[in-house]
Amino acid sequence: MFFINHVGLVLLESLTLLVLYLYMLDNLVFLRTHWLKSIIFLMSYLILHQILNHFNNLHWTIIYLAFCIIALEILTKINFYTNLAANIFTFLIFGVTDVTVSMPAAYFLDIAFPIAKNNALVYMKAMLLIRPVQILIIGLLAGFVIKPKYYRLHLFNKKNRSVIYSLLTILIMRAFFEFISNQTENKLEILISGFLFIAVVLLSFLDRKERLKLLELENKLNLQKEYCRHMEQIVDAFRKEKHDFKNQISTLVALCSMPGSSQEVREYAMKLTCRQKLNELHFYNTGNKYLDGLLSVKSNMASNKGIHFEVDVEASLENILVDDVDLTSIVGNILDNAFDAVLMNPPEKKKIVSLTIYREDNRCSISISNNGSQIPEADRKHIFDYKFSTKSGREGERGYGLYIVKELISRNKGEISFHSDEFETEFIISFRYREDTDEASLKNNNSLKYDRSIFSR
Repeated sequence: MFFINHVGLVLLESLTLLVLYLYMLDNLVFLRTHWLKSIIFLMSYLILHQILNHFNNLHWTIIYLAFCIIALEILTKINFYTNLAANIFTFLIFGVTDVTVSMPAAYFLDIAFPIAKNNALVYMKAMLLIRPVQILIIGLLAGFVIKPKYYRLHLFNKKNRSVIYSLLTILIMRAFFEFISNQTENKLEILISGFLFIAVVLLSFLDRKERLKLLELENKLNLQKEYCRHMEQIVDAFRKEKHDFKNQISTLVALCSMPGSSQEVREYAMKLTCRQKLNELHFYNTGNKYLDGLLSVKSNMASNKGIHFEVDVEASLENILVDDVDLTSIVGNILDNAFDAVLMNPPEKKKIVSLTIYREDNRCSISISNNGSQIPEADRKHIFDYKFSTKSGREGERGYGLYIVKELISRNKGEISFHSDEFETEFIISFRYREDTDEASLKNNNSLKYDRSIFSR
């Protein structure tokens, strides 16, 4: 009986927590690839239980949670914030399902929690009924409700810190319910406490849903601010061109008023025409107005730096499955890297950056290439690593761009690949189309295939 209660059931509990934790992080392969570490965790959990079994006044849940946070941080090497959020979420799911199953079991078996915990035989019978049902419920939740990739990319993220507050609120209520159930034998009080706990859980999820809506609105607001910033840069460029054009016209008028100055007027007009070709602003129609604004700004930036920036739009971005904020960040980061790369070219070598949008294999692809230096073979496998950079700079200033790009592409279920040789370095990003995409609109290349619209001032 001791072996079942304090070894078998404890190992089953620790295994359930470990599997649920790894499932939340979409990393169940850890059990196979790091089986020794998994066994170490199970044995450590069992030893902790044997120690705590001698101290009845301690709050076991908080101690177990702290142990799992520390142990799994060391064993899995996952960043602390993600590990903290995943552990709290794991304990909450385990706690909620435990309460959900324990309350009706205690009621129908006519067992009070304090009595069950003090009677080894009663406890064993109750747990042999409760644990299998609880694990079955957790399995159903994992199969139909819990979405590991969504949790890992959205909820277990520092940007969504409010999720931790919601989880902690539920955890405190779970601790409160555990305290009540251990102090009273009144089944009605336990049931009321359990229902209050479940109510807090439901309200917390509703609150979380509203917080996500607010976060989405905040992201849209930030996107609009970025778009307005791009438009302001374009307007400023227009104002500068207008001011310069006014001065140039005044100079032409002055030359025309001078006797015998036809040759000078002709030469000045030719110089003015050549200069105007270099300074013209470009406008694009990619199917995404925010990216259009970004490309216009980048085109003007490239012109000022002597970079030949080419854009070829063969397919619309209108129906691709990617967040607008993420898309502009992805393209902006890669273009910045491309500009930095070609600016390192020797004076005799042209500086060329090109962006092409096309459809291939029922996906929308964005190719960004440059004729800068080749990426060394040794650096290629680390190119998307956190804080890795081939550029010089003070610590903390480099190595974030491509890491962020990779994270944003993964979050939007896209793909990224690259190749680099002595002629060019090319990054290819691809995203899925929406299922209801109109084929005709995707293949309407006549209105999209153009070099660019040019407005002269």
